[in-house]
Amino acid sequence: MAASEPGMKNDLRLLDPKLLRLRVDEFRRLNLEVGIEERYGPVRAVRCLPLTQPYEFISIQDDEGEEVGIIPDLRDLEPDSRRALEAELELYYLKAQVRAIHKVEARNGVISWDVTTDLGAKMVHVRDRQNIRPLPDGRTVLTDIHGGKYEIPPPEELDEKSRGWLEIEM
Repeated sequence: MAASEPGMKNDLRLLDPKLLRLRVDEFRRLNLEVGIEERYGPVRAVRCLPLTQPYEFISIQDDEGEEVGIIPDLRDLEPDSRRALEAELELYYLKAQVRAIHKVEARNGVISWDVTTDLGAKMVHVRDRQNIRPLPDGRTVLTDIHGGKYEIPPPEELDEKSRGWLEIEM
């Protein structure tokens, strides 16, 4: 469908945090109120820039995946709404913290990381190097073949063996 056809949404809608109320209903689903007229529920929250600006540009989408609008900065929300949104984002973006890297092997196009995380021992399978993302602050994020996220701290926070494996893969 061309962008100029009727019914096609092509306008970016920034939501005014002062007009928003986000609440969790009895089924633990996030709901949105915009002013006194608009109600959406359930909705989901997605970070537009999850790695570099996790508090800014939060897309709110309805249950069909259509964007209702974008919250420019969640820190501008009233406290109850902010807590509800942060809890939702934590569920959506749950990631394990890597404590040690024991071994890394590449085989048949998959890179397997044998790691210890804050959630226990784990074998993380990464499809290709695009899913190994170094961040400006020294952290590295692995995205496994199922979309799970694993955060590796900056090299200076790792033991020598773990640093060695990380250096080889980077």
